[in-house]
Amino acid sequence: MTPFEHTLIRTADPDDADFLLEVYSAGRPRAALLDPRREPVFPSRDELAEMLGSKDAGRNQFFAVEDRAGCVRGFCGLRGVSIEAVFCEVMVLLIHEADHAGPIGRETVQFLLDRAFGRMHLEKVLGTCLDSEPELRALLAGSGFASGGVQRQVLYSGGDWHDIETMTRPRVLPGQGE
Repeated sequence: MTPFEHTLIRTADPDDADFLLEVYSAGRPRAALLDPRREPVFPSRDELAEMLGSKDAGRNQFFAVEDRAGCVRGFCGLRGVSIEAVFCEVMVLLIHEADHAGPIGRETVQFLLDRAFGRMHLEKVLGTCLDSEPELRALLAGSGFASGGVQRQVLYSGGDWHDIETMTRPRVLPGQGE
């Protein structure tokens, strides 16, 4: 459990399944919820509870983000951690888009960066966002992530084609010393 000024970030557990289902049911696609083939997934509440209770969830380092009043505001995590290649992917799944622009979003990304760079000694993190996630893109860009490229029209969802952008952030930003 990691307390910040505005948030408390803790390991997600099966009791968080209803909140995670809310993220999946938000009505717009999210890059972090796509399967490895970059296709949307629509799990049931029971499937989410089972996933949150599995040992694999701990290995993927999946966390719940609560506000200081104890309300779940979203989820975050590191996945695809490669100690050998010294990188991983960050995922930020905040329930309300407005939270991306405020302290909840900033503290969530800071938590992930501290974990990836400070605890795991990785050299680079990646983040992906769809063109339907401008709030997430702005949050990542404001946290030192730079575009690594855009794949055009890779996801068809809700009657539209969507682009997916990969953003990267090195442990040490250009212009900063070790």
